[in-house]
Amino acid sequence: MREYRFQATAESMEAMRKLRGAWRGMAVSEHEVTVVLRDGVTVRIGLDEADVEGLFDAYRIRAEVEANTGVYGVPVEDFIDGNNDIVLFTGVTWSEAHGMMKAEGMSEQSTMSFSGHPGQLSETAEVVCITTDAFVVASGAGRGMLIRTGLKPGSLEVERNPDKVRAFLLERGYRE
Repeated sequence: MREYRFQATAESMEAMRKLRGAWRGMAVSEHEVTVVLRDGVTVRIGLDEADVEGLFDAYRIRAEVEANTGVYGVPVEDFIDGNNDIVLFTGVTWSEAHGMMKAEGMSEQSTMSFSGHPGQLSETAEVVCITTDAFVVASGAGRGMLIRTGLKPGSLEVERNPDKVRAFLLERGYRE
């Protein structure tokens, strides 16, 4: 198995740490999440893409700090007091040779790619790319928000439903 790493940069992690502070508002689009903090700092969250051996694209979470851009977004009551915590998660994207996974219409030279968390990695994976695919912001009041790579390539998903955030945390190894 050939392994690559495409994880969050130190700059992205530092920008995500800013999300620990008090929030003014948040704006969400298909490809970007913008959080404006009470101190006027803006944190933009998006994705970076890497072509892995021409077999598949891997995505990692990217965050950048900007001076206030005039975007205020919708207030997010759960995070307005600050004292939030940030937890990053590792994901994997991998390819399988066609011979291991049969699919109609695939040629003998084709490959299939999959994404998931490290516990889902197949023993027959040929090429693996380890990524930073998600993070959870947890408020001091115990509410959480999940931001992760979406099913549609290049998209982000934001989940605030407590049951779905909890299910994600349990799947990724957190225990009650």
